[in-house]
Order: sequence, then structure tokens, then C-alpha cells
Amino acid sequence: MYFQIAPIPPSRGAVFPAGIDHPDLWLWDSWILDGTNNQFHLYCLALAKTDVDGSTILPSDRNDFTFHVRHFFSDNGGVAWTDQGPVMQSGQMADGSDARNVWSGSVLQVDDKTIAFGFTGIRDSGPDRRYLQTVCVATGPSPAGPNTWSQTAISCPYRDYDEIREKGYYLGPRDMLGSDTGEEGGPIMAWRDPYLFKTENGELSAVWSAKVSPREPAIALARLERKGAEIKLAELCAPIRLPDSHLMTQAEVPKLYRDKVTGDFLLMVSACDREYEGQPDGELSHIHRLYRSAQLDGSWICHQDEGSALPGLDGLFGCSLTDIDLTNGHLTVLGPFTENAGPDKQLRFAPLRKVELASKTFKNVTEAI
Repeated sequence: MYFQIAPIPPSRGAVFPAGIDHPDLWLWDSWILDGTNNQFHLYCLALAKTDVDGSTILPSDRNDFTFHVRHFFSDNGGVAWTDQGPVMQSGQMADGSDARNVWSGSVLQVDDKTIAFGFTGIRDSGPDRRYLQTVCVATGPSPAGPNTWSQTAISCPYRDYDEIREKGYYLGPRDMLGSDTGEEGGPIMAWRDPYLFKTENGELSAVWSAKVSPREPAIALARLERKGAEIKLAELCAPIRLPDSHLMTQAEVPKLYRDKVTGDFLLMVSACDREYEGQPDGELSHIHRLYRSAQLDGSWICHQDEGSALPGLDGLFGCSLTDIDLTNGHLTVLGPFTENAGPDKQLRFAPLRKVELASKTFKNVTEAI
């Protein structure tokens, strides 16, 4: 086998008082489910720090292994976290959408009895095409994890190649989808990180990371529908184009929020400017960017006159917002350090950070949707 099945350490029930420095796991990306009384459920990608034979797994080698999704719980607003154990791993989809690996996603309270778990599945397409991504959904009765997987991916670039391209999205040559070398000189393909949400009329929808050219990122927008126990794609919509997409090549792990008063949408992405696969990591920048639009499919603008970049998040990537107070011009951010943050921080969760916005473009408090 050209990839290795990583062990999944059970929960120790450990409590992490500020951030998460897990003794057994590398952690990255984040998505959260808000509860009541200052409670949060955190989900992230995880990989054991040691292989089955006891040898060390380095962060730089993590794509050689299978990941799992880890669940943490906080009852004090995201300050301290308790490890709840694994909730998802690869190989659950009947159509093989996640046969190779499982990547980041989201979680949504659909109704009183159902929680939807969006995730990225990676198909097993051979040793030179390790990144063929699909968009998938599973459901379960509680935040502890899913127990029902849809039979097929919501969207699969190989299966739905023509439809995706006709909608204005970019995909590289079909026989090269997921190539380790990237897409036509750019970074690897982008059809990942679904963020599930409900519109005002209760319609299920999703956004995820995409492209409109080999080096120009965009955000996919889709309408979803429930059919029996499954959640399926109802309509793939035109790409959401970012006003400063020339500053990045990848817009990953998108999160969508809503202004309570105006109804405007806020979109946060984790942006990277990798020009090509194999580019030295020291040449890259990782920046969280925030945008605003009155309509989901409308014209998006940078969150401030100064631009889309959020200050004070150096070294972090794949963050989530636990509190938004735009009336007073600050955000509370939860997220992990990248593997470039140094040996004492890499792939660990930082303590909560407050981001002070340079100007108060938005005047209303917002909420996650």
C-alpha cells in the first residue's frame, strides 16, 4: 500500500486549560458547533504522532498517512477543552469517495434530531494522484459523531466533471485530477472543506473551497436537499469570486456568518499564496481573510477599507470565530498553528485570540449560520 493507516489513539479524557497541546496527536483545521450556556463542540483533523511500530510521524510527512476527525468539548466559551475522542475516519462512503482519506468540513444542527457532518473525502486514485477530493455528508443524532453516511458524494469532480466546469469552476485535465504535482503548474486541486448552513427560509446550503483557474481561488456555492435519510446536491451555483483573489492561490476552510441586523453575509477563508507544488514553505504566507456581501451570490467586498486580511493571526490557519462583536470592532478566534510555526507550536491549538479590527466597517453584531 502506498499510504499508511495511522493508529487512532482513544480519548484520555484529558482537559487542556488553554489551547490544545495534545500529547498523542497532531491537530489542524477547525470547525465548531455552538451550544448553549457558552458551550462549544470543536472538530479538527488529527493524526497520531507515532506509527503502529512506535516510530515518529513528522508533520511534514502527514500526507503519507490516513487522518481522522477529532472532537473536543468546552463549557467555558472555548478557553478549556476536553478530548472526546475520534468521530470520523476514512472508508465510510459506499461509492469510495473517502477511500484514501478524510479531510476538513463542518457540522450543522439540521433539526432537533439530526446533526449533519460535512467533510472532504479523498478517493484512492493511485500513488501519484493523492488529492482527488469529493464533497460528502454524514448525519447523526448528537455531536458525538455520525452514524449514517450518504451512499454517494454530494459532488465528485471525476463523476461530475462536465457539470462543474459548465458552472464556471476550474478543474484540471480529467485524467490528472488530484495529481501530486498540482494543476497545470498551480497548486493541487481545490474541491474541499464544505461548510454547511441554513438560509433564512431554512434551506440547506453549503460553500466550499474551489478554483476558477489553476492559480485563482474561488468559493463554491450549492443548494442541498434532504431525501429520506440522505442529504444530496440540489443545485451547484456559480462560483463566489473574491475581490482580491490575485493575492492568493488557495482559499481554504471557508466559514460563513450572518449579520443579525442587516442580513449581510460574512465569509472568512484561510488563504495561501502557494504558486506551485514543491515551493519551499518559507516562501508562503498564510492569511485569514474576511469578506462581506448583501447576497450569497452577489458582489463580495473586503471587510474593511484597508483590505480583507485579519490582523493578529500570524502562524494560525483554518480558524473559526467563537465570538463576533463588530459593534466594538473585535472578533474572538479559535484555531491551530501551521506546521511552520516552530516545533513548540506546530499543529497545536492556540489559546483564544482577540482580533481588533482597524476600522469599524460593520456596525452590527453577527452570528454563525
